[in-house]
Amino acid sequence: MASFDIPTIDVSPFFKSEENEEGKKKAMEQIREACVNYGFFQIVNHGVPSDLLSRTIDMYKTFFACSDEEKLSVPDNYLKSTPNSADTFEHLWFRFPFSGFNNCRSITPHFKKVLEEMVSHFTKLGVVLEGIISECLGLPPDFLSNYRNDRSRDSLMGLHYFPATEDDNTGKPAHEDPGCFTILYQDEIGGLQVHKDDHWIPIAPSKDKLVVNIGDVIQVLSNNKFKSATHKVVRPGETNRYSYVFFYNVQGDKWVEPLPQFTKEIGESPKYRGFVFEEYHELRFRNRSHPPDRPEDLIHITHYSISN
Repeated sequence: MASFDIPTIDVSPFFKSEENEEGKKKAMEQIREACVNYGFFQIVNHGVPSDLLSRTIDMYKTFFACSDEEKLSVPDNYLKSTPNSADTFEHLWFRFPFSGFNNCRSITPHFKKVLEEMVSHFTKLGVVLEGIISECLGLPPDFLSNYRNDRSRDSLMGLHYFPATEDDNTGKPAHEDPGCFTILYQDEIGGLQVHKDDHWIPIAPSKDKLVVNIGDVIQVLSNNKFKSATHKVVRPGETNRYSYVFFYNVQGDKWVEPLPQFTKEIGESPKYRGFVFEEYHELRFRNRSHPPDRPEDLIHITHYSISN
């Protein structure tokens, strides 16, 4: 293991009524550095109540303890990894607004209420992070908010990783997230790791911290100024692991390409050809639904790289 530490950043100045410009400036400098060097950082004092974070994990644990029949009653939103998949987990995935779950025994009104409350907090936090990331890139504070002007592609996913076997502890293989950025909360078991300089760095779990990672869209928009973090999940032995993630995406028909602020305006060549987000998203989904025989044939954002 490497001795690198993923930065933990206090974002409370962005949530307090009194102005704290020095605190905001310090946090933005730390986030900018983390986005350049890691594409990963942790945040504290983020405005999401710690009891809600814990209750949400507990509700997911209750859901995943249901029978397969009950879990499969959730239309199109529950998935269990197949034997030939490199993944070894099950997940429950929602877009918003919630609909179609009134007749699902495993989605109780209380569970739905907790998830809706969680989504509300993550959405508010996402608006703050959009402004911070935009300014860290030297863009207007409302750039990402305007670029992501339709939030219908945002989604919340709860995950349950099965205990490791003697032969395999892979929870989720190394990958990057395709969207703008992601917020994650993991239980006390841990298992999340981020790749940096040929090392895998474990992200220690904490009941009050949220993990933020930059996705492929921002890496492309910034022409590699900000890094889309490669990460994976390692399953613990003899116990289950739970987490949930909120994905901040763009509309399916959104055109994604390096911005002129990071190419022609500064005399640099674009490192990616443009693409429609849905096209890339479908290619990434195919990595899971029809995994290739060779790992090197998996689709990553490098699929759109330009060799200069």
